[in-house]
Amino acid sequence: MREVFLVDSIDEERVNLISTRSSSCESCSLNGACNLTGGNNERTMKIKKKEFDEIPSIGDYVIVEIPDFSISKISFIIYGFPLLSFLILLLIAYYITKNDIQSFIVGLFGMSGAYGIIAYLDRTVFKKKYNPKVIKILPKQKNIHVELGILK
Repeated sequence: MREVFLVDSIDEERVNLISTRSSSCESCSLNGACNLTGGNNERTMKIKKKEFDEIPSIGDYVIVEIPDFSISKISFIIYGFPLLSFLILLLIAYYITKNDIQSFIVGLFGMSGAYGIIAYLDRTVFKKKYNPKVIKILPKQKNIHVELGILK
């Protein structure tokens, strides 16, 4: 999904963008959970300066590609994978040791290992796959008003 954002401010490391929520936000599966959504009808996004080929100036419009993803898939990765690893290792350890406390500790190590794997994947694979990408910078123009929101 491509959206038009307005450059609101620029600090030392990031470019701060704002946009109005479009009507397609209401039908999105992430409605209400999206990190791009502010408390009001305004969306904000901060993008690192290194993501830009050319640094825009305040007032420029920026077209940003926001990847589509399934909230259920991400929920399973965050909650289901650690829970499954906990339960599987708990059952295996209980079958081997017949000791509740040892089985519980092995299950906790399995769950923490799953979160370690998720943290590693988040820093490497997911960050590249799900990061918004800057497509184009539209310089500010006089007497032209670009409506912020989803591009079709």
